[in-house]
Amino acid sequence: MKRFYSIVLCILFTAACSLNDKPDTANLGLSAAPAPSASVLACSYTDAYAQLDPDSIRVQNQLLEFFPGAFEHETLLSASTDVVIATVCSIEGGSTYNESKQTTIAPYTYGTLTILKSVKGDLSSGQTIHFTRSGGIVPVDDYLRSLETTQREAFASAAEKPAYIKQKVDGDIDIEVGKTYLIYLSDDEVYQTQSSSYAILGHQGGLREIRNSENLPVTPETSFSNLEAYQLTTDSWESLNLLFSD
Repeated sequence: MKRFYSIVLCILFTAACSLNDKPDTANLGLSAAPAPSASVLACSYTDAYAQLDPDSIRVQNQLLEFFPGAFEHETLLSASTDVVIATVCSIEGGSTYNESKQTTIAPYTYGTLTILKSVKGDLSSGQTIHFTRSGGIVPVDDYLRSLETTQREAFASAAEKPAYIKQKVDGDIDIEVGKTYLIYLSDDEVYQTQSSSYAILGHQGGLREIRNSENLPVTPETSFSNLEAYQLTTDSWESLNLLFSD
């Protein structure tokens, strides 16, 4: 059953055309992000996406069906190798190139996280890791490589093409630099698109914004009883004590 969950949760990483052409590297640049929600000294707080002109980006929502419970805590906990509370230090860019398999896949975002608390796995407080997450902003030519032939031809025939495509699953949230999240991760090779990186699982279910109920910064010392995770489906905040204990 766990293997079945893994296959479904990584559909965006595997359901892409198997091309061996490595896309051109986008010159996205880096810029300062808004003030972070937690004090993490290791963070650089840079965002490659913030450097892009919003008018040059076209959003392509992807419609996918998931099995019941795909975004629930028990499902994601079973599929993950690590579960952490972490701050997004940087978004380094978007890509359609799977380095591990040397193929072209659907767009994903990559960057760094700094760990505040680890609730499953071997990651430790203060450690900075590389992450990937399905959905991202890529140059239009890279996006076209990720499409099947008929899709590519239909898109290419359009009178005007944008400079960049932002592809995401319909209803998913954006990952934001400086925010702190409850994150379900896996370093299993079935999810891995970049070497030595962790994949964020479960779309909006695997990336839940965290806040301190006492309106204080989230730190490694903050008790679970004072932490709440946002639940998108109910537009409410849930105490972490319902999911984990200190």
